[in-house]
Amino acid sequence: MYITGKHKSKVLKWIKAKKIFTRRYVFIPIVYWRHWSLLVLCNFGDTNYLGTPKGPRMLLLDSLRTTQPKRLPSVINSFITDILKTEEREDIGQFTNQVQLEFPEVPQQSGSHCGIYVLYFIYCFLKIEKLGEDLSQLGALFDPKVLQNLEDIRKAILLYQEKQDGTITE
Repeated sequence: MYITGKHKSKVLKWIKAKKIFTRRYVFIPIVYWRHWSLLVLCNFGDTNYLGTPKGPRMLLLDSLRTTQPKRLPSVINSFITDILKTEEREDIGQFTNQVQLEFPEVPQQSGSHCGIYVLYFIYCFLKIEKLGEDLSQLGALFDPKVLQNLEDIRKAILLYQEKQDGTITE
């Protein structure tokens, strides 16, 4: 809704009303080029820690590296700048210069169900409290057993879709 510009002001107004920067993590699912990825804003309210490990961070989690997530930074930076302006923050320049978009290594999908991975990434952040402020061990979040379950879930979805398609054609 933000990228197309059609509802940009409504999106920014809603974000301001929700006071998203008071939250430890803000999850922003992005659908671009028919692919889901996840932008995670971490500790955006902690401007006293700019430039430190505890400070604000932006992570783009993408389960399909071939979509070239590095084409998104300009859109994401514009989005963050617009949010900061809406919040009437005075440190916009300093903030945007010091909080860079990061592309951590995350599990890669084997099928076309990137939305499941986005939900899984959110789950990991919410479930694993030991992560705390230290995001340097982000890869430790992703449990191989759970990843196998994701593959099982993907297969179950495909079977369900095939069953539904068969029911519709009958």
